[in-house]
Amino acid sequence: MLLPDPLPTLQTARLQMRRPKSSDITDRLALGRDPEIYRMFGADISKLAAFTMENAVAWVDSIANHPAAWVIEHNNRAIGEIMITNPVDSDRRAGLAIGILDPARLGQGLGTEAVAEVTRFCFQTLHLHRLSIRVLAFNERAIRAYEKIGFQREGLEREAAHVGETWVDDVMMGILARDLRQ
Repeated sequence: MLLPDPLPTLQTARLQMRRPKSSDITDRLALGRDPEIYRMFGADISKLAAFTMENAVAWVDSIANHPAAWVIEHNNRAIGEIMITNPVDSDRRAGLAIGILDPARLGQGLGTEAVAEVTRFCFQTLHLHRLSIRVLAFNERAIRAYEKIGFQREGLEREAAHVGETWVDDVMMGILARDLRQ
Protein backbone atom coordinates (compact mmCIF):
# COMPACT_ATOMS: atom_id res chain seq x y z
CA MET A 1 0.00 0.00 0.00
CA LEU A 2 1.66 3.16 -1.18
CA LEU A 3 0.74 5.95 1.21
CA PRO A 4 1.04 9.64 0.36
CA ASP A 5 3.92 11.28 2.22
CA PRO A 6 3.00 13.08 4.30
CA LEU A 7 -0.24 11.35 5.22
CA PRO A 8 -2.96 13.91 4.38
CA THR A 9 -5.37 15.46 6.82
CA LEU A 10 -8.92 14.27 6.13
CA GLN A 11 -11.77 16.70 6.75
CA THR A 12 -15.49 16.14 7.21
CA ALA A 13 -18.28 18.48 8.28
CA ARG A 14 -17.51 17.95 11.97
CA LEU A 15 -14.17 16.17 12.13
CA GLN A 16 -10.57 16.43 11.19
CA MET A 17 -8.44 13.30 10.95
CA ARG A 18 -4.84 14.45 11.22
CA ARG A 19 -1.41 13.47 12.39
CA PRO A 20 -0.81 14.00 16.11
CA LYS A 21 0.43 17.21 17.69
CA SER A 22 1.76 17.94 21.16
CA SER A 23 -1.55 19.30 22.53
CA ASP A 24 -3.09 15.85 21.93
CA ILE A 25 -1.24 14.61 25.00
CA THR A 26 -3.29 16.91 27.25
CA ASP A 27 -6.52 16.03 25.44
CA ARG A 28 -5.84 12.31 25.71
CA LEU A 29 -4.92 12.55 29.39
CA ALA A 30 -8.21 14.36 30.10
CA LEU A 31 -10.19 11.55 28.43
CA GLY A 32 -8.74 8.91 30.70
CA ARG A 33 -10.11 5.37 30.48
CA ASP A 34 -13.88 5.31 30.39
CA PRO A 35 -14.90 1.81 31.55
CA GLU A 36 -17.76 1.39 29.06
CA ILE A 37 -15.61 2.47 26.12
CA TYR A 38 -12.82 0.12 27.16
CA ARG A 39 -15.33 -2.70 27.58
CA MET A 40 -16.33 -2.16 23.93
CA PHE A 41 -12.63 -2.54 23.05
CA GLY A 42 -12.59 -5.87 24.89
CA ALA A 43 -10.85 -4.78 28.10
CA ASP A 44 -11.50 -6.33 31.49
CA ILE A 45 -12.83 -3.20 33.20
CA SER A 46 -12.23 -4.66 36.66
CA LYS A 47 -8.50 -4.34 35.91
CA LEU A 48 -8.41 -0.83 34.41
CA ALA A 49 -5.64 1.28 35.89
CA ALA A 50 -5.63 5.06 36.05
CA PHE A 51 -4.59 6.71 32.79
CA THR A 52 -1.29 8.53 33.30
CA MET A 53 0.72 11.21 31.52
CA GLU A 54 3.06 8.43 30.37
CA ASN A 55 0.08 6.61 28.84
CA ALA A 56 -1.01 9.79 27.05
CA VAL A 57 2.49 10.37 25.64
CA ALA A 58 2.66 6.72 24.52
CA TRP A 59 -0.74 7.05 22.81
CA VAL A 60 0.40 10.09 20.80
CA ASP A 61 3.73 8.41 20.00
CA SER A 62 2.02 5.23 18.78
CA ILE A 63 -0.10 7.23 16.33
CA ALA A 64 2.89 9.31 15.22
CA ASN A 65 4.91 6.14 14.58
CA HIS A 66 2.14 4.34 12.69
CA PRO A 67 2.33 4.95 8.93
CA ALA A 68 -1.46 5.19 8.45
CA ALA A 69 -3.00 6.53 11.65
CA TRP A 70 -4.80 9.73 12.46
CA VAL A 71 -5.99 11.52 15.57
CA ILE A 72 -9.71 12.24 15.33
CA GLU A 73 -10.33 15.87 16.24
CA HIS A 74 -13.74 17.39 17.02
CA ASN A 75 -14.22 21.01 18.14
CA ASN A 76 -10.44 21.48 18.35
CA ARG A 77 -9.96 18.55 20.73
CA ALA A 78 -8.59 15.07 20.17
CA ILE A 79 -11.39 12.57 20.80
CA GLY A 80 -9.98 9.36 19.36
CA GLU A 81 -7.95 7.62 16.72
CA ILE A 82 -8.45 5.77 13.46
CA MET A 83 -5.96 3.71 11.49
CA ILE A 84 -5.48 1.49 8.49
CA THR A 85 -4.12 -1.89 9.58
CA ASN A 86 -2.70 -5.08 8.09
CA PRO A 87 -2.38 -4.03 4.44
CA VAL A 88 -1.93 -6.78 1.85
CA ASP A 89 -0.62 -5.09 -1.27
CA SER A 90 -1.09 -8.05 -3.60
CA ASP A 91 -4.80 -8.23 -2.73
CA ARG A 92 -5.35 -4.45 -2.42
CA ARG A 93 -6.95 -4.91 0.99
CA ALA A 94 -6.46 -3.70 4.55
CA GLY A 95 -8.23 -3.45 7.88
CA LEU A 96 -9.55 -0.48 9.82
CA ALA A 97 -9.52 0.21 13.54
CA ILE A 98 -11.19 3.12 15.32
CA GLY A 99 -11.60 4.28 18.87
CA ILE A 100 -13.75 7.21 19.99
CA LEU A 101 -12.48 7.82 23.52
CA ASP A 102 -14.74 10.66 24.64
CA PRO A 103 -17.92 9.26 26.22
CA ALA A 104 -19.70 12.61 25.66
CA ARG A 105 -19.22 12.16 21.90
CA LEU A 106 -20.67 8.66 21.58
CA GLY A 107 -23.97 8.23 19.76
CA GLN A 108 -23.53 11.40 17.69
CA GLY A 109 -22.45 9.70 14.46
CA LEU A 110 -18.84 10.88 14.75
CA GLY A 111 -17.42 7.37 14.49
CA THR A 112 -19.55 6.72 11.42
CA GLU A 113 -18.33 9.97 9.88
CA ALA A 114 -14.67 9.14 10.58
CA VAL A 115 -14.91 5.59 9.24
CA ALA A 116 -16.76 6.76 6.12
CA GLU A 117 -14.08 9.37 5.35
CA VAL A 118 -11.14 7.01 5.88
CA THR A 119 -12.96 4.34 3.85
CA ARG A 120 -13.36 6.84 0.99
CA PHE A 121 -9.65 7.67 1.26
CA CYS A 122 -8.75 3.99 1.10
CA PHE A 123 -10.85 3.37 -2.01
CA GLN A 124 -10.39 6.65 -3.90
CA THR A 125 -6.80 7.58 -3.04
CA LEU A 126 -5.11 4.30 -2.15
CA HIS A 127 -7.17 2.32 -4.70
CA LEU A 128 -7.84 -0.52 -2.28
CA HIS A 129 -10.44 -3.08 -3.29
CA ARG A 130 -11.52 -4.24 0.16
CA LEU A 131 -11.51 -3.18 3.81
CA SER A 132 -12.35 -5.24 6.84
CA ILE A 133 -13.13 -4.48 10.44
CA ARG A 134 -13.69 -6.62 13.54
CA VAL A 135 -16.11 -5.73 16.28
CA LEU A 136 -17.23 -7.45 19.46
CA ALA A 137 -20.69 -8.92 18.93
CA PHE A 138 -22.22 -6.95 21.81
CA ASN A 139 -21.07 -3.61 20.34
CA GLU A 140 -24.29 -3.12 18.41
CA ARG A 141 -23.82 0.65 18.06
CA ALA A 142 -20.54 0.11 16.16
CA ILE A 143 -22.04 -2.65 14.00
CA ARG A 144 -24.92 -0.35 12.99
CA ALA A 145 -22.46 2.46 12.21
CA TYR A 146 -20.37 0.22 9.94
CA GLU A 147 -23.48 -1.10 8.20
CA LYS A 148 -24.60 2.49 7.42
CA ILE A 149 -21.40 2.96 5.43
CA GLY A 150 -21.80 -0.31 3.55
CA PHE A 151 -19.84 -2.83 5.60
CA GLN A 152 -21.49 -6.24 5.63
CA ARG A 153 -21.35 -8.97 8.23
CA GLU A 154 -19.21 -11.68 6.70
CA GLY A 155 -18.68 -14.05 9.53
CA LEU A 156 -18.44 -14.73 13.20
CA GLU A 157 -15.36 -15.77 15.10
CA ARG A 158 -16.86 -17.59 18.04
CA GLU A 159 -15.57 -16.78 21.52
CA ALA A 160 -12.61 -14.88 20.10
CA ALA A 161 -12.27 -12.40 22.95
CA HIS A 162 -12.16 -12.90 26.69
CA VAL A 163 -13.85 -9.83 28.15
CA GLY A 164 -13.81 -9.87 31.91
CA GLU A 165 -14.93 -13.38 32.76
CA THR A 166 -16.94 -13.92 29.56
CA TRP A 167 -16.03 -15.25 26.13
CA VAL A 168 -17.40 -12.99 23.39
CA ASP A 169 -17.77 -13.49 19.64
CA ASP A 170 -16.10 -11.21 17.11
CA VAL A 171 -18.17 -10.10 14.13
CA MET A 172 -16.11 -9.96 10.96
CA MET A 173 -17.27 -7.20 8.62
CA GLY A 174 -16.07 -6.13 5.19
CA ILE A 175 -16.72 -3.64 2.45
CA LEU A 176 -15.74 -3.62 -1.21
CA ALA A 177 -15.04 -0.39 -3.05
CA ARG A 178 -18.31 -0.74 -4.99
CA ASP A 179 -20.33 -1.05 -1.75
CA LEU A 180 -19.46 2.34 -0.23
CA ARG A 181 -22.73 4.19 0.58
CA GLN A 182 -21.68 7.60 1.83
